[in-house]
Amino acid sequence: MTEDGARPPRREFLGKLGVLAVAASLPTGVAHAQSSNTVAASSTWDMSWVDRVTAAPYKVAIDTTKIEGDGLYTALDILDTFHEVYGGGSASEPMQVVVVLRHFAAAMAQRDVMWERYGIGEERNVTDPDTRAPAKHNPFLRASPNAKESWELNSKIEPLVARGVIFLVCNRATMSLASSLAKRVNKPLEEVKEDLRTNVVPGAILVPNGIFGLVRAQNAGCAFFRQA
Repeated sequence: MTEDGARPPRREFLGKLGVLAVAASLPTGVAHAQSSNTVAASSTWDMSWVDRVTAAPYKVAIDTTKIEGDGLYTALDILDTFHEVYGGGSASEPMQVVVVLRHFAAAMAQRDVMWERYGIGEERNVTDPDTRAPAKHNPFLRASPNAKESWELNSKIEPLVARGVIFLVCNRATMSLASSLAKRVNKPLEEVKEDLRTNVVPGAILVPNGIFGLVRAQNAGCAFFRQA
């Protein structure tokens, strides 16, 4: 796990932010034209988030594959920068951020109880920033009690969800994690799969796979940002 001791350099962030210019260059009618041609989705998957993305004046999808905090830092920095430039009330942000958690990052969307029950921290080599031992709870959900800087406090899933960030979680990666954990604790695979499906953190939404989430978010008008 990447240590939370230093925030990613703002120069690096601004250099990557150039990809957002792609969205600004598109004709304003493109997203509307695409949305008018969509078909109804299966009731198996919650697609209500698409309407939120489509309605936002500015939007970005962040592709996050590593189980570390960099994608969350980026989400916060984009939110803060657009808020600084375009304003926004306390209940709304001008920028709609979508964070797609896929591959190893899918584990970041599990509740504390799953991290404790199945030893996700040990399985995924995630260290608790306070104890320096394998994490027994989800360290990406909320800030450590020892956190002092505003970016440390706010670059976690709970405060980001409170600001309207949408987290899309790769179901395929989640089921792969379930397979590893079932072997680890010697429990039936289907039982572990159901546990992980039903214990996604509030504000996160399972999608068939991460690539689907990224493509659908871009269909809805999102610029694309790949977290290195």
